[in-house]
Amino acid sequence: MNYRIQLLSFLVSFLFGIFFSLASNFHYRIVYELKPLFRYILTFLFIFDISLFYVLILYYVNQGVLHLYFLIFTFVGYFSEKHIFLFLKRHLKFFSFLGNKEHKSFRR
Repeated sequence: MNYRIQLLSFLVSFLFGIFFSLASNFHYRIVYELKPLFRYILTFLFIFDISLFYVLILYYVNQGVLHLYFLIFTFVGYFSEKHIFLFLKRHLKFFSFLGNKEHKSFRR
């Protein structure tokens, strides 16, 4: 794998981590009020779909090669999403439509 494909895979993994963080927060808000059995089933299906989606994206980017450091970049993107979102909200007027809502992950 050449360096361009590897750098693209790093970028895609980081952006997928941000997407996964946003999608998991949205998923949590949806299933929060459900009964525990439905919550577990929907969460399992969500994680299964997200992981298949990640493998599909990697298949198109680098023929499906999955390395540990791609997963590390995915987790870095997942955990840095909150800080990136708050930075953009604070410094860009484009995000002014969010108002005074705070970004709280897994809290209500």
